[in-house]
Amino acid sequence: MNSQRELLAALDLGSTMTRVLVAEVLETGGESTLLRYAGFGEAPSEGWRKGNIADLDQVTHSVASAVEQAAKSAGAQIESVVAGVGGAQIQGLTSRVGWTLSQRSREVTRDDIRQLLEAARNIPLQKDRELLHLVPQEFVLDTQEDIHDPMGMKGMHLEAKVHLITTSTSASQHVVSAVNKAGVLVETLVWEALAAGEALLTPEERELGALVAVVGNSSCEIVAYRRDGLCASASMPIGGNHFTGDIAVGLHTALADAEVIKRNFGSISPSWSHSGATFEVPGVGNRPSRFVRRGALNEILDPRAHELFDFMQEELRRFGAENSLGGGVVFTGGGAKLHGICDFAEKFFHAPVRIGLPARIEGMPDLLESPEYATLTGLLLYGQRIRRLRNPRPRPLASRWKTLLGRTIQESVR
Repeated sequence: MNSQRELLAALDLGSTMTRVLVAEVLETGGESTLLRYAGFGEAPSEGWRKGNIADLDQVTHSVASAVEQAAKSAGAQIESVVAGVGGAQIQGLTSRVGWTLSQRSREVTRDDIRQLLEAARNIPLQKDRELLHLVPQEFVLDTQEDIHDPMGMKGMHLEAKVHLITTSTSASQHVVSAVNKAGVLVETLVWEALAAGEALLTPEERELGALVAVVGNSSCEIVAYRRDGLCASASMPIGGNHFTGDIAVGLHTALADAEVIKRNFGSISPSWSHSGATFEVPGVGNRPSRFVRRGALNEILDPRAHELFDFMQEELRRFGAENSLGGGVVFTGGGAKLHGICDFAEKFFHAPVRIGLPARIEGMPDLLESPEYATLTGLLLYGQRIRRLRNPRPRPLASRWKTLLGRTIQESVR
């Protein structure tokens, strides 16, 4: 990006706000690097409808505005970004591939592993689906399972269990087009929930089994880990805007007022102690405002919370991970700020729950230490890891974006 400094920029294209976070990549000796905050920019998101791009030019304008602010803040031109993708179009699935190495036992090579994972990458997908990430879960050599890295081991038959994360081809193309039209290249395309999960969980939590839920405005995306490996991923079409909409309908007030009510008085805590207190609800049109019990607001929000958590549990069950939450649950994203979400989730999942705050970047302002910015820092750390794995320097996607989709985690094998 800059001849004097190596900068890394992350782009979060939310349906409400478009944000760009810039960090300077510092060499610390050997192969290790450190990120230091350089700049930040944000702009209201335009051109989105129900979590999808509806007007490409408006989205481009939002991206350009956020990039311009971030560039001014960083004092450098931003030429490329690690772009996050998300929304209800994300789907996760597991698969298994294998082949016979030899008729006699021999040593497994790195080329064997690469070829096996390349075969997994070629698994047929549904029409208009594109592979975004391929994450190895475990290898099986002959009859021995649960192998993290089989290189150097001896056997005759090698299999790989992999987790595939796919997205709508058209949705990915629209994201890349909007960013390119804003004068910026897409360095890496990353599913936001995966980046958040990698950044927010400790190794101990991943080993015991943990769930990360990114609650956005239009959707909730989850990733689950077990034995330090990704075991489940899904996206559900329920987010913070749905809670706001329920309030607007239930209390007969405008959406903007419903959002304020949700932030100031909303709660899904099963032990909410102020349910008898009242708050003022603005009327619509010429109707006067009135006072409503907080308990009535809780009754509006609870069914939507149950629906969301039922969806999450169903997806965990689909991947056989519903009983693998020894490390707990982490909520992040703007929707994670809803009061009582941790208490509600602890009773629902019978597991410890916490709010996931952004990973600490040196020099980052305190203003950005809130759940809605966790995805941005996750994207930065993810992009930093990919840069280290790629040699030479990262190649922008530009018109060749399809060739790099699915190659942004572990480069198949470390």
